[in-house]
Amino acid sequence: MRYRRAGAILIVSIALLAGCASSGLRYKPEPPGVGASISADYTVLADRVRVEIDTRGARLEDVQILKPDGSAIRPQTIEYPAFRSNSGVSFGIGMGGYSGGGVAMGTGVGVGTSMPVGEPRADGNTVAYFPLDQLGPAPWNMRVQLTGLGPALFVLGGGTGATK
Repeated sequence: MRYRRAGAILIVSIALLAGCASSGLRYKPEPPGVGASISADYTVLADRVRVEIDTRGARLEDVQILKPDGSAIRPQTIEYPAFRSNSGVSFGIGMGGYSGGGVAMGTGVGVGTSMPVGEPRADGNTVAYFPLDQLGPAPWNMRVQLTGLGPALFVLGGGTGATK
């Protein structure tokens, strides 16, 4: 009975984690295949358009909205998330003691350090704000360039590109 309950908890935990692995943002790049499963979404504010981009940890190098006449609108501001490094290598030194004789007593001392390995990763989504009066009505074609990946093109506000 105990093993059956543990198995059920494990299955539910895996299902919950799998649900967290997918992005909650509605728009995917067109065509897909920039090397990561990135996504985006937007919100129209009073005088700006707020665009949230899930870069899957990559750094945003450039973002712009392309107008039909070929001109590009740059964001007014970009809010970058915090970046963290993977600590893949660590070193530690430990000491311990034991006094025998029927009664166990232990003491210990430890010292450790870690060295960051690899490129820093974004610890959240990137948000860009565009001036609404320069964009015109949706849909908007947005071009995103991420570090280490090719350009991604999104159609925001249109029927295509949005996931249900």
